[in-house]
Amino acid sequence: MLLIICGFLSHAKKDVLYYHKAGISSQPVVSALFLPEMPSNFQMRPGTSTIFNLAYFTGITTNITLGSHMTDIKNLRIHFYGVQGSGSIFPSRAERQVTQLHSDLQLLQRVFDDLGEHVDADGKLSVSLEDVIGGSPDRDTLTRYRNSLDLEEQRSYGGWTTCCRIETSDGYDIVIDCGSGFRVCAGDIVDKWTDTEDRHLYILGTHAHYDHTEGFDQAAVCFDPKNNIHILANRTYLRSLDQNLGIFSHYIDMNLKGVQTPLTYELMPARFDSCEIRDLQKDPAPADPDPMIGRYHDVNEPIELGQTSIQPIEVFHPNPCLAYRIEHNGKVFIFCTDHELRWGDDPDDPLQIASEEAEQRLIQQSMNADLMYRDGQFLRIEYDGQQGIGTPIGVSRKGWGHSCIEDVMEMAIQCNVAHTMIGHHDPNRTWSERSWIDEILVRKSQQTGLKLELARAETVIDL
Repeated sequence: MLLIICGFLSHAKKDVLYYHKAGISSQPVVSALFLPEMPSNFQMRPGTSTIFNLAYFTGITTNITLGSHMTDIKNLRIHFYGVQGSGSIFPSRAERQVTQLHSDLQLLQRVFDDLGEHVDADGKLSVSLEDVIGGSPDRDTLTRYRNSLDLEEQRSYGGWTTCCRIETSDGYDIVIDCGSGFRVCAGDIVDKWTDTEDRHLYILGTHAHYDHTEGFDQAAVCFDPKNNIHILANRTYLRSLDQNLGIFSHYIDMNLKGVQTPLTYELMPARFDSCEIRDLQKDPAPADPDPMIGRYHDVNEPIELGQTSIQPIEVFHPNPCLAYRIEHNGKVFIFCTDHELRWGDDPDDPLQIASEEAEQRLIQQSMNADLMYRDGQFLRIEYDGQQGIGTPIGVSRKGWGHSCIEDVMEMAIQCNVAHTMIGHHDPNRTWSERSWIDEILVRKSQQTGLKLELARAETVIDL
C-alpha cells in the first residue's frame, strides 16, 4: 500500500518539476506523458496560450495558465526566463533520475513520519490506512494526502539563455536581453496584452553576443503590427539585430541575408525603434543621420520610464557591455551579466585597469540594493586554469569576460545587497556541482544575513 501511495504521489508532481524548472515553459506544465488521456471536454481559454485543468490530473483545484500574468504589483515584478551562459541546456537523464530519487526519498520520509504519528506502543498502526490518508485510496484521496505533506520542490537547473522581464507598478513592460528565454517571455507579454490597444515594450540590451540576442526572431511580440518595440542598447547590440533582420534601417547586406535567420523586417510587422546608449561626452553623436539609430542617450544619464529610473553602467567584457541599475519607488534591482573582474599579473595592464574601474562603477551603483543578478560563471580555481568544468583539463579563462563566484559573493557582502542571484551559469557545469555551490551559498547566507543563491530559470521576485 505504501509503495502505491509513494509511487503515484511522487510521479504526479514529477513532470511539473522538470518542465517548469528546465525552462521549457513560462509556467509549470503538466505533461501528458505520464498522465491520463486529455478529456474530451478540454478547452482553451481565449487570450491565453494553454490551460491545463490540474484538478482533472491531480486533484489540485487550481488552473495553471501558461502565459498568464499576475496582478497587484507593488513596485517591481522581476521574471527570470533565462539564466544560462553561452548556451541553453536541458537536464540529462542521469540528472533527472537523481532529482526523481531525491523527490521519492523525501516523499517516503514524510509518509513514514506521518505513519509514526499513528502507531501504538508495539509499533503497530492504531488506525486504518484509510484513516491515515483520509479515505479510500483513489486518485483524489491520494492526491489530497500527498499535498498535505507539504513537500519541498527539488533543486533543478538549466534552461534558456539570458532574458529578464520587469513589470512596474505604473504599467511599463521592460525586458533585459533577448537570449533564447525571450521566446517564452514574449509569449507571456502577448497574453498580457490581449485586451491592450496601446502596446509598448522597452528592451534593454547588454551586448551583442549571440546568447543574448538569439531569441529575438522567435518572439511573438515581433509579429503583431499593433506592438511598439523600443530597443535601447549600445551600438554593437543594435547592429547585431539590424544587420541580420534590418528592423531599424530596412536594409540587409545580400551577403548576410538568410545566413543566420530566414526572417527579415519584411516578415516582422511590429514597429521597431532604436536608441543608442553611448558616452556622448567622450563620443558625441555624429552630425549625419544614421539609418540604424533613431536617437541617442548619454550613458552617464538615467533613462526615465514613468516612475522607473534606469542607469546604464559600462562593465568589462570583450564585447562592449552594459549593466543596469533599475530603481522604482526606492526599490533597486541591479542586472549585471557578462562582466569580468580580471585577475591579471600586471596591475599596469590597461585591461586590468579597465576591469577594476568597471568593478568600482558597479560597486558604487549596487550599494544597499534590494536585488542583484550578476554573472558568476567560474570558480576562481577554474578561472586560473587549475581545474576544468565538466572535464579534467583546466584552461585559463582570463579574458573570457566572466567573473568568479567568490568575487560576486565578496562584492555582494561589501555592497550589503539584500538578495543576490548568481547567473550566467557555465553549460558544462553538472547539477551536482551546482547543488554543491548552492549549499555553500546557503551557509554564507546564514553567516551574513544576506541571501545568496544560484539564479534559476522561471523565478519571479516581487520588490
